[in-house]
Amino acid sequence: MKPVVRLAGDDASVTAVAKEAVEVLRAQPQAASALFSRLWNLHQRRRRFVSASAAPAIAAATAPARARSSAGYRAVWGTLLGLGLTAALTSAVMLGPSDRRNAFMNPELAMSTAVIAGAIAIPVLLITLLLKVPDVRSARIGETFSVLVGLLCVAMLVVRLILGTGDDRGFTPDDLAIWLPMTAVIALLIAGVAIRSDLVRRQDAAPSTGARTSVDPGDLRQMRRDAEWAASSSSPTPTDKAEWSRRLDALASAGIDATTIAQARTLAPAAWVAWLAYDGELDIAGVIPRP
Repeated sequence: MKPVVRLAGDDASVTAVAKEAVEVLRAQPQAASALFSRLWNLHQRRRRFVSASAAPAIAAATAPARARSSAGYRAVWGTLLGLGLTAALTSAVMLGPSDRRNAFMNPELAMSTAVIAGAIAIPVLLITLLLKVPDVRSARIGETFSVLVGLLCVAMLVVRLILGTGDDRGFTPDDLAIWLPMTAVIALLIAGVAIRSDLVRRQDAAPSTGARTSVDPGDLRQMRRDAEWAASSSSPTPTDKAEWSRRLDALASAGIDATTIAQARTLAPAAWVAWLAYDGELDIAGVIPRP
């Protein structure tokens, strides 16, 4: 394929030359109408592509501060999350079902440990939930560990609700009256941390996904081919060439950018409007007639 032609000059100069090119092309109404229809189709496709390509850059430029969080803040957030999840897990397993690990544990000691751990877990997890998630990597790690610990806490809560005080651990109804609501609150806080981390992970992944799906190499090649075809679709007659030159002289006399006029003299009128339509950033409404 031939290289893309970038029209020289400012927007006003480029569109002024394009309007004169349209007038020259109108000397052949049927050919001009077919050309304008194809150029509008090309322009709309190219404009969608330019807009989609610009979206990831805009999103990156306006990304929230968490993308630039310092290593110190990530360490603090990670430490709080780790402390909160460890305390939550400790509180939950203290009242787990009887097994070899806790068969000989004193129920008073288990309950005291659970209450202390829960008293640590609740405020620490609440602070973690209120703090900003540092970055995508922290969000992935936080979500994974929160889900794992949260599921274990819920499992212990369900088991203790089923067993009550009927197993051989020796817990009393007063113990459960404290532990059950405390563990339910802990499970809710962990769920909140997991959900927030998941939202951060998804939001930060969205721009890159959009960038991958917005670029279709096949469509790019087709737009290039369409622009090249349109640029060479009309062979100006000697009369058209003379009219084109006359109109460019008039624009030059009117003060239009000399660089733009010089480039226009090397292109046919059809080529000028074709590469204008391919540009995708300049709006051709009011320049190239709609079909």
